[in-house]
Amino acid sequence: MKKLLFLFLFMNISSLLIAQEKNKKTPEEKAKKKTTEIVTSLKLTKEQDALIYSTNLKIYQSIDKYDTKEHSKKDKKKQKDIAQSLRDKEFKRILTPAQYKQYIALDKADDAKKDAEKEAKKKEKKEKKKDDPKSKDAKTKKK
Repeated sequence: MKKLLFLFLFMNISSLLIAQEKNKKTPEEKAKKKTTEIVTSLKLTKEQDALIYSTNLKIYQSIDKYDTKEHSKKDKKKQKDIAQSLRDKEFKRILTPAQYKQYIALDKADDAKKDAEKEAKKKEKKEKKKDDPKSKDAKTKKK
């Protein structure tokens, strides 16, 4: 258990050092962040924490590896959906039924929040485009 904890801390420290070199978050950082959110929300045991982190890390590494190649947005979305499905299967195995139910509710709420943020950005972009005198929309409205 001490070795596992040491390994976990070592990976976190090394991921922090890597993050300073890049603006993009590493799979390790994403896994740590997601695991921390889940652990605090679901009050997991240390064993569950380690298993959840391991699962998240595998998923984020898979997504990162896929994203480095040239794929369409549709293909990337499909890959992320597959990864999410695999994550859910693993979580169902690791978590208690009550924890899993809570995880699904948190995941849906997170998705809704992300969707709302995307819509707000789209709306903001549209408004900026309307106000921009160089855009086609602004020119057609003047006529």
